[in-house]
Amino acid sequence: MKSNDFWLVEIGAGMGPIALGMEYGQLIQVLRDHQVDVDNLLLDKDLMLAVPPINSRLFFADESPRILRKIDVNDSRIRFGGLPVIGKRVHEILGIFKTPRKETLWCIDEISDRNSHATPIVESTNSSRELLARGTLWITSLGLGMSLRDGLIETIHLCDPADSPIVGQGTWTKEQQRLSEARDMPMDTVSTNQLFGPQQANFRKSIAQSMMLVALFVAAGSVLWWGISLQQRWDAVPEVPAVVVSVDPPPPNPLPDNITVAFTDLSGIERKKTLYHTQFLTTPKLGDEVSVKYLPNSPETVLGPVGFRDVGFSTAFPYGIGILAIGSALQLIVSGAKASRRRKKRHFKA
Repeated sequence: MKSNDFWLVEIGAGMGPIALGMEYGQLIQVLRDHQVDVDNLLLDKDLMLAVPPINSRLFFADESPRILRKIDVNDSRIRFGGLPVIGKRVHEILGIFKTPRKETLWCIDEISDRNSHATPIVESTNSSRELLARGTLWITSLGLGMSLRDGLIETIHLCDPADSPIVGQGTWTKEQQRLSEARDMPMDTVSTNQLFGPQQANFRKSIAQSMMLVALFVAAGSVLWWGISLQQRWDAVPEVPAVVVSVDPPPPNPLPDNITVAFTDLSGIERKKTLYHTQFLTTPKLGDEVSVKYLPNSPETVLGPVGFRDVGFSTAFPYGIGILAIGSALQLIVSGAKASRRRKKRHFKA
């Protein structure tokens, strides 16, 4: 595959040699001309064609002739005018295009229906966090959508501006700009406040409860800091090219569980590592080129693209849940003890 041919986006027109408005047969020929294996590509019932070699999904019109209406791509090599996009914060891309807020639209579903009806979300910090964590922000005048994961762009959607969604969950706001620029949006902050907020007055009534609350927040803050530091360590190391050398179960099984990759580390040592299929955005095939990362002081710990992009969150999240569970259990114990003492006092008074 001529891998460098695909990644330059022309807004409203397409991506590399793939042009919006192409007929299905013409597009298949373009892929074949660029050494993409098309023999195993199938158009599904929703008229979507997944093309794993370029980490893209192509959506076609349901009428004849079937023309290309939308391109979804999730690959770190994609570029806007030479600038990387995947993994960037959405406010950076809005700044590049100098987009007015009225030309933006939030959608919850990745594939938006122009005829769907959605209730606008009431503007709040919590709703802004939810949109930045899992929403899709469209620049409707450009036919450009950006699906986010924890504030970072995960997938790019390209279509003709006339096909952009027209209903959704509101426009880009100053609050969302502030949160995106802050680069720190722990989604568990909302649930933590909801869990402990109504009971803060009771904590202040008791020294023991106050100490317990402080300890819980210190522990949660430590876990959050640990997760951020871990993610920064992984972000700082370069991606290493690797090749898929075996899959288990082997072909013709189309969905192997274990993917074994071979790569040369930065010291020139050949290494192999077996990764679970969830480490990859799309399941690679034998001979496919993929990217992996490892920490210099721990070369035996290897992560695929999905793993190293959210290693901080996925590692720290279970500990954060554990801390909240322990805090809730201690809170119930203390509340039960206080209720028991009140019942005893009423009994003695009687």
